[in-house]
Amino acid sequence: MKNLLLLLFSFSLAICSDNAKETPIPAYSYQGGWPVNPNSDIIEDPGFDQPCPGGMGCDCLSDKDCLNQNCRAHPKGNFCVPKPGDVVPRFEAIDQFGESVDLYDFAHQGKITILEISAAWCGACKDLSAWIATGNEAIKSRPWWKEKYTHIRDMIRSGEVQMVNFIYDSEVKKVTATPEDIRKWYETYPDPHVPILADEYKFVHSWIKPTGLPCIFLLDENMKLINYTNRGLDDAFRYLSDQKKP
Repeated sequence: MKNLLLLLFSFSLAICSDNAKETPIPAYSYQGGWPVNPNSDIIEDPGFDQPCPGGMGCDCLSDKDCLNQNCRAHPKGNFCVPKPGDVVPRFEAIDQFGESVDLYDFAHQGKITILEISAAWCGACKDLSAWIATGNEAIKSRPWWKEKYTHIRDMIRSGEVQMVNFIYDSEVKKVTATPEDIRKWYETYPDPHVPILADEYKFVHSWIKPTGLPCIFLLDENMKLINYTNRGLDDAFRYLSDQKKP
């Protein structure tokens, strides 16, 4: 009997040990309360520095010129750009509390992530942040706004979906956003649900190549693009709206 109890005890320890390896305890936390993903390293990071020709952001003439087979027209030429299924590169940036935040910490949470590209000078971006933070309805006067998008604010505030806002420009166009710009944005739109990150070196901006702001797209929990657009929010918000239909 004694040997049997020892055997069962050893087996229980082995199971606990295996579970600990599968779900490691986070080594840190964020002041903003953002999620932490202990398994972020298992995501295969494509990186922002893919070489040309073929890499994201490289010049192209046709799909065959791109590693992901996606060459698209742009006001400044033809470029290899992301497409649904591509993994967004790993990126760390300073948030409104002065902390460095890892984008991959939003992976593996069982939720869709709304990723916004914006600028501090962008009026529509201000309207969107004001709506999410305070319910201000100025955004509803925009010609592209649809009433069916209204519930998305509740999805963000309830935690049903995650949202991350990358700001690349300050209040002055073509002047790079700084952590101070991010802090001021949060003071104006104090939303505890949305991390605001400074894209100081325009890594995310260069990868997406936005032509209109706000530029919003969606990521699944493995950091793969659900949709891709270089302007607007209609594709992403329409997708979220359709998900709520019975």
